[in-house]
Amino acid sequence: MRLIALGQWTYFAWHLPTALLCISAGALSTVMARSLWREEFSVAERRLRFSVLGWSAVLSSLLSLAAWPYLSAFASVEVQRDGTWTLHNYLGVPVAVVPAGESRRLEGEDLGGLNLGSGRIRVLRADGSALDSVRISGPRFERARAQLGYPTDTLRPSRGSVLTGAHTYGPSGPVMHAEVASR
Repeated sequence: MRLIALGQWTYFAWHLPTALLCISAGALSTVMARSLWREEFSVAERRLRFSVLGWSAVLSSLLSLAAWPYLSAFASVEVQRDGTWTLHNYLGVPVAVVPAGESRRLEGEDLGGLNLGSGRIRVLRADGSALDSVRISGPRFERARAQLGYPTDTLRPSRGSVLTGAHTYGPSGPVMHAEVASR
């Protein structure tokens, strides 16, 4: 079993406080709604509580909009002995499991002209779904490609991205499928 870290932790320094503020604002709006439901207040007190309820709900929704993409994107790939991938977000929570025998493609998306930009890795699964990584740099993509065992000749450029062919992943690395040439 090996772990390949993709994310740069400086990108996530803002995320944990944002997620905690989101949860706190949601809890505050719940407390305000509960107090309005259970207790009798004067008009001014009710107005204040409705104001706190509304603004904390708005703040919570805006913060969740900023935090959700990093909770659902994978920041590390754990490769099991049989070739199964477990993709984890930056908190270490599993986002997805890609079985060793499942056909997949890897795409280094939007890495810039000479892989000097900042893009993401996209895992294109056999069922048509896609799993996106956190933002990574071109050199980090090259390091992850080498650690996962993809030779340079398996990569081909495609509309500003780098794409591998369809393959499964075995104990010794990627097992490329034969591809039919198109016209």
